[in-house]
Amino acid sequence: MGTTWTVKTIGNRVISQQAVDARLVAINQIFSTWEAKSELSLLNKKPVQQWISVSDELFYVLKKSKEIYQQTHGYFDPGIGRLIDIWGFGVNKVAQKPSRYQVKKALYNSSIRYLALKDGTNKAVKKIRDIHINLSAIAKGYAVDEIAKLLNIKNYLVEIGGEVRSRGKHNGKPWVLGIERPNNPTPIAIKPNNQSIATSGNYRNYFIWEGQRYMHILNSNTGFPVNSDLASVSVLHSQTMKADAYATAMMAMGNKKATALAKRLNLSVILILNQRANFKINKINFLY
Repeated sequence: MGTTWTVKTIGNRVISQQAVDARLVAINQIFSTWEAKSELSLLNKKPVQQWISVSDELFYVLKKSKEIYQQTHGYFDPGIGRLIDIWGFGVNKVAQKPSRYQVKKALYNSSIRYLALKDGTNKAVKKIRDIHINLSAIAKGYAVDEIAKLLNIKNYLVEIGGEVRSRGKHNGKPWVLGIERPNNPTPIAIKPNNQSIATSGNYRNYFIWEGQRYMHILNSNTGFPVNSDLASVSVLHSQTMKADAYATAMMAMGNKKATALAKRLNLSVILILNQRANFKINKINFLY
């Protein structure tokens, strides 16, 4: 998926790195947009209005993606692969940013709502429009959860692309993770307590377009990058997959709507506002 991973285990049980590698390779072959022959990449090349059989794993993540799309009122939308590509936020970079006409054209074929799902013994999907799906904002979290299942031990930490899940203790003490602060070298210390944490931010990865600063997260309703009043969002959840998706959605929707979503879904969230707000920290349902 174009990123790195780390697994730490505590205890006498030996965990085979080969087993972890093999599981990650299998997940990569399903979800990666970096791999031209992955199941997802091949699905993106399939014609519209045709039922296409998919694996149980891909179906599961697509189904959860549609649920979170609805929960977040479209701010989490993995059906915007065409928009991601023309902006150069995916595998292939672009020499110049797209015109407004190109954005409008790509937006027409961009949304997970144009994907129909058929559950059952033989799971299948159908593209209503010629969309491209990009699961980079949820698949890393899913992979973290799957590696945690594979380990099946009391004490571990799994991290893929910055999304983290921990369980148990490290040298007799709870695992402690740090959330980076843009204006302070001392991170915010978090003890996940057998949960996952995912962070999305824009203070490092951003660009200037038409004189404004934008992050590499798109507003699926407009097709344009988001100019958010947030510097970062960190979500604590029992599933890394969901923490990953919610963090991305909240960055896109901004502080006010992110706060409302966290309260509505009872999510534990740390919002760090941008420089104009002096990087104010807003903790919601956070007891740590």
